Amino acid sequence: MNTFLSAAQETLKSNYQSIAEKQIMPIAKALEEHKQPLKEVFATLGQAACLNTAVPKEYGGQGGSFLNFALFVEAVAQYEAGLGLSLASHASVIELIKKYGSENQKARYLSALARGEEIATLAFAEVTAGTDFSACQMEARESKGGYSLNGKKVWVVNGEVASLAVVLSRVAEDKLAMFLVDLKSSASLKISANREKLGLRSAFTNDIEFHDHQISAESVLLGDGAEQALFAFDVSQVLIGASAIGLVESATNHAAEHARKREQFGVNIGQFQGIQWKLADMGTECAGARLQVYRAAWAVDENAKDLRLYSAMCKWFAARVARIHSGEALQVMGSFGISEDSPVERFYRDAKVMEIAQGTAEFQKMTIVKQLDI
Repeated sequence: MNTFLSAAQETLKSNYQSIAEKQIMPIAKALEEHKQPLKEVFATLGQAACLNTAVPKEYGGQGGSFLNFALFVEAVAQYEAGLGLSLASHASVIELIKKYGSENQKARYLSALARGEEIATLAFAEVTAGTDFSACQMEARESKGGYSLNGKKVWVVNGEVASLAVVLSRVAEDKLAMFLVDLKSSASLKISANREKLGLRSAFTNDIEFHDHQISAESVLLGDGAEQALFAFDVSQVLIGASAIGLVESATNHAAEHARKREQFGVNIGQFQGIQWKLADMGTECAGARLQVYRAAWAVDENAKDLRLYSAMCKWFAARVARIHSGEALQVMGSFGISEDSPVERFYRDAKVMEIAQGTAEFQKMTIVKQLDI
């Protein structure tokens, strides 16, 4: 397995970095403060052909690899990691429809999602059910040629801006299923206000309540809901990993630039060994995390039997590296780093949330142990 990028992918990565620099960097702070409409950003990225990378050509996409899309998320997260979380939720729905959707579902949704005309979300978590899907209480009862949904989902990323949700629900005492649910205005849906959180703030997180919400029988994804939920986690974890390495690379660059210019005791602080070693650690561990992420993204493309292992490893390690080294970047920059005017201050908050969002570090370790058959 070649974990290094091809010449074409290196070019694509460079193009994505250019797009992110032009489109995301100027609005990063406004995105975090919700002064820049997220829907407009998705539309812009869709027009720039950034969201259709891994969508099959017959549905309006480029037919490219999932790894290519991970490169885009990595580029975006150099400026705003919260957008990486939004993209992870959106892309996970695309991958679910690609793998488990009917032809009608693919034709109906993939093109619009690829163009950024619609935003998608995963609605899995409940008050008493996070990564423990077996505790899911949402009910889908057969009704009027379809299903009636009842229950509440929490921490739904993109909740208030999404038009399409994949909802995990119980259809029998021992069976879960996934449903494609239209979130456009309905009296049987209630979407809460955004939950304010420590980091990744540009990604909206909402609760959604379903009260006898009617959906058609054609809304169900084909297959076992529990397995589909795990696959969605595999996909989103890889993209959180991609966000993490983008964040660390940017934090390292900010710290290195500060070390070159900041003078103390008559010299640039970059000449002090204590600072040099911090930067060496940042660069080295970011490179290691990047290889983990690329390997996991490759496993999504290849439907590799070790996808779950690679996904858990990359998310756990990359998020840990982001949390540790965004803190070290802050330390190098001192008072300049803790200012709210500094992107590194935002990176530090974002990185901690990465260890929790889309599966905690502890959940990743449990998965790794299980996959290693220990």
